[in-house]
Amino acid sequence: MRSKTDQDGQRKTSFIEEARRRQIVEGAISTIATAGLPQASLARIAQDVGVSKGVISYHFAGKDELIEQVVNALFAETNRFIKARVDRAPDAPRRLRAFIEASFEFMAANRANFVALVDIWGSFGSPEAKRRFNADMYDPCRHHLEGILRRGQAEGDFRDFAPGTLAATVQGAIDGVMLQWVFDEEAIDLADCAAELVTMFDLATRRRA
Repeated sequence: MRSKTDQDGQRKTSFIEEARRRQIVEGAISTIATAGLPQASLARIAQDVGVSKGVISYHFAGKDELIEQVVNALFAETNRFIKARVDRAPDAPRRLRAFIEASFEFMAANRANFVALVDIWGSFGSPEAKRRFNADMYDPCRHHLEGILRRGQAEGDFRDFAPGTLAATVQGAIDGVMLQWVFDEEAIDLADCAAELVTMFDLATRRRA
C-alpha cells in the first residue's frame, strides 16, 4: 500500500502531466489553424508551444495520436459549452434556441478550433476514417438535439415530426454556416445567422393552434 506521500506525489505528477498534455493539444490546434495540418509537424508544434519535440513524444505516441486527442478535445469543449447553456433553459423551445445560439457563440469565441477542425476533416483519405470522424462529430450532437425535440413533443410544446430527421436538419444548418464562415469570415455574420435559424426552427417545430 502506498504511503500518503506517494499518493500525493502521484496525484501531483498526474496533474502536471495532464496540464502539459492540454498545453500541447491547445498548441496543436493553434498550429493547425495557422499553418494547416500538413505543415503541422511535431517539430513545428513543439516550437510553437515552446517545448522540445521529445516532450511531445513523451506524452503522445506520434502525430496520429496527437491529432486524435485534438479532435476529442474540440468536440468535448464544444459539447460542454452547449450542454451547459441548454441545461439552464426552462422549456423545450428555449432549449432548442439555446442549442442554436450557444453553437454560434462558441464558434465566434473559438475560431481557431473550427478552422483546425475543418482542416483535419478534409485530411482523411480512407472512407472508414471519414465515417469514424463523422460519427464522432455528429452522433453526440444529433443525440442531444433529438433528446431536446423528443422532450418537447412529450411536453406538448412541439408538433408531431420525426425527431431524428429534424435533429439532422438543425445540425446540418449550423454546420453549413460554420463551413462558409471558416472559408470566408467576412461574408458571414454569425449572430444574424443564429437569429435566422432560431426563427426558422421555432416555426418548424411549433404546434399549430
